[in-house]
Amino acid sequence: MNNSNLWTSFKVNPTSDLKKQIIMNYVNLVHYVIHKSNFNYNDIFDRRDFFQFGIEGLSEAIDRFDPDFGTKFETYAIQRIRGKIYDELRKYSPKYETALDSDSISVNTTKRVSLNKTVHEDDGMQVYELISDNGLEPDDILEKSETKTKLIALIKELNERDRTILSLYYYEELNYQDIAKLLNITVSRISQIHSKIIKQLKTKLAPYND
Repeated sequence: MNNSNLWTSFKVNPTSDLKKQIIMNYVNLVHYVIHKSNFNYNDIFDRRDFFQFGIEGLSEAIDRFDPDFGTKFETYAIQRIRGKIYDELRKYSPKYETALDSDSISVNTTKRVSLNKTVHEDDGMQVYELISDNGLEPDDILEKSETKTKLIALIKELNERDRTILSLYYYEELNYQDIAKLLNITVSRISQIHSKIIKQLKTKLAPYND
C-alpha cells in the first residue's frame, strides 16, 4: 500500500496496524532530526533515548496531521519530532529553553541523511563487518569497495520492515526487545527475521568475497 492510500485508510479507520506501517515508512525522519540537530549525549540521555523521544513525536504527528491543510507530512513531522525531543530535554536541563531557535541546527553536521533512506551507507558497512567470514583485516575489507557497494544495493532492495529492523539494530543500536516493542511483534520473531536477513545477504555476497 502506497503512502497516499495508507493515509486515506488510516484517516477512515485509524487502527494500530495502519499506524505502525506509517511509523515504519517515516522512521527515517527521526534519524534525520537526530543527526541534523545539535543534541548532546550525556549521563542522562543516550542515542536510544533521543530515538525513543523522536518516535513518540512521530506518533503524535501521525495522530494530529491533517492533509487537508496542504502541508507536507514530512515538514510537519520534522517539527513535531524535534519539538518532542526538546520538550523531554527541557525537563532536565534549562539550557534547552531556547534550543528551538534556528541557530540550534548544527552547522558542523558532517553526516547528511537523505530523507528517502531508512538504512544508510554506514549501516551497510556495519552489516558487512558482521557477515564477512573471510578473515580479512579491516584495511583489506575497506578495499573491497565493490562488495560494499553491492551490500548497500542489496539492503536497499529489502522490504521496508527488514530495512527498518537492520537500521534499528545496527544504526540506532536498539536490542531485540526494544525493536519488538516498537514494531509490535515478538522478540523471537525479530530474531528470526534478523537471522534470515543476514543469511540472505551472506548468500548473495558470497561471489564477491572470493
